[in-house]
Amino acid sequence: MRLLSGALLVLVLLLGAAGPAPAQTFVFGGQGEPVQLDPAVITDGISAKITRQVYDQLFQFKGATTEVEPALAEKAEVSADGKVWTLQLRRNVKFHDGEPFDARAVVWNFERWMKTGHPQHANQLKAGQTFEYFEGQFEGFDDRSIIDKVEAVGSHTIRITLKRPQAPFLQNLAMFPFAIASPKAVEKWGTDFGKHPVGTGAFKFVAWKPNQEVVLEANPDYWGGRPKVQRAVVRNIKDNSQRVVALKAGEVHAIEGINPDDVKGIEADPNLYILRRPTNTTGYVAFNYKVKEFQDKRVRQAIAHAINKKAIVDALYGGSGLVATQFQPPPLWGYNKELKDFEYSPEKARELLRQAGLPGGLSEITWEDGKREPLVFWYMSRSRPYFPNPKEIGEAIAADLAKVGIKARLQTVEWAVYLDKRKNGQLPLYMLGWTGDNGDPDNFLCYFFCNPGVSREGFYASKPLADLLLRAATLTNQAERAKLYRQAEEMIHADVARIFIANNEPPLAFSKKVKGYVTNPVDDERFHTVEVQ
Repeated sequence: MRLLSGALLVLVLLLGAAGPAPAQTFVFGGQGEPVQLDPAVITDGISAKITRQVYDQLFQFKGATTEVEPALAEKAEVSADGKVWTLQLRRNVKFHDGEPFDARAVVWNFERWMKTGHPQHANQLKAGQTFEYFEGQFEGFDDRSIIDKVEAVGSHTIRITLKRPQAPFLQNLAMFPFAIASPKAVEKWGTDFGKHPVGTGAFKFVAWKPNQEVVLEANPDYWGGRPKVQRAVVRNIKDNSQRVVALKAGEVHAIEGINPDDVKGIEADPNLYILRRPTNTTGYVAFNYKVKEFQDKRVRQAIAHAINKKAIVDALYGGSGLVATQFQPPPLWGYNKELKDFEYSPEKARELLRQAGLPGGLSEITWEDGKREPLVFWYMSRSRPYFPNPKEIGEAIAADLAKVGIKARLQTVEWAVYLDKRKNGQLPLYMLGWTGDNGDPDNFLCYFFCNPGVSREGFYASKPLADLLLRAATLTNQAERAKLYRQAEEMIHADVARIFIANNEPPLAFSKKVKGYVTNPVDDERFHTVEVQ
């Protein structure tokens, strides 16, 4: 009896010394409902937050950097002319449905992305599910794509032949839209695959409870090591303030999309802490070039001079924002330090409107088909890293415009519908932004401006700009590329292609029970390193 008591005492002491037992579930407070969970056809960060847990790319970003490291591809070799890439794939990996990951599966994914005649491309296109990222990063589909062909040259070896070199090729492959999906699952679910995601990632999909949460469970066979929690839940909490309340109440362990006014309170809470994601975001105001008034550069210049960016950043970014002068944020190596931004000048704005034949200002717009309607300024219904409180920022911009006679009615709609309207060129004047995907200037500039006239960019078209950016992507010398990207920023500025408002260092807040969360500049954040005490 004495021996048993002593053993129990030692056990109790050992358990006490070890500290609290690890929790089995990590709950992340998301910023709203995902659009869907097929990474190939999404563009929004809310959906991507979840797909990054379920899928892997061939390459991935290392830790808190934009440095590329192996993932499903263990090794890459490139030919001397920069056009042929040979990738050795990781062996003994299976998709969550038990299907083998191999060269055939990778080739199938590429063909689905790039060939409009592929059954799983064509069907999704008919359903309005477009492969926007592939078009943006690889210059189009079919014969227009920079990718000439993708071949399996062994069970776990693929060869990708490009029509010309692409400097950020591996960085592009590391982006979330180019995650490798199970061919069998895509063929099974078709256009509903985005509700039944199957990848090779650290977590398996369990359930999507609409307007509530997405539930994931650990993949015990994950090639990168079993996650430290058994379950991960991304909970839909649309309102910024409600997310903070949920964090303080212990209902979630981590949140993003925080009102700037709440940051100090979180920092002062002994049970919470803040991590900031390095600046890699730009919020902007975009024009639809099917609107006749916006085809006049003087009108665009007037709007640029009317917006008091500094006042907006000072009042609405909680000390984490910077006034944006161009599309690239300051840390990118193509950033143009010499570019002089539009000064805030209501007087210049009014004079430019007069020169454009609008002495009384602008309250109605004319579409190219002759239809006239009141001017509507669209703001986002979801906070994003570049616009942490879009309604308030939209109101501030609209108030600045009203001061010079540009009277716009503010309007928004559910996030997925907003993105769809933007994609189809239906928004006349709107707020949006970008969080860089791969640390390369190409992703900020070529993605938006290398396909002149596309509806998703408000039909903006500049062939000289597109040609310059396409040339920059073929070079391997970074200094030469940087010079061209600085020139591109000057061209965008001179044409007032769009108006860049702010950069931001988005804060994320955590319970002090959480350890091991790694913030990443391109938001490539994985949950498998997270521990919850």
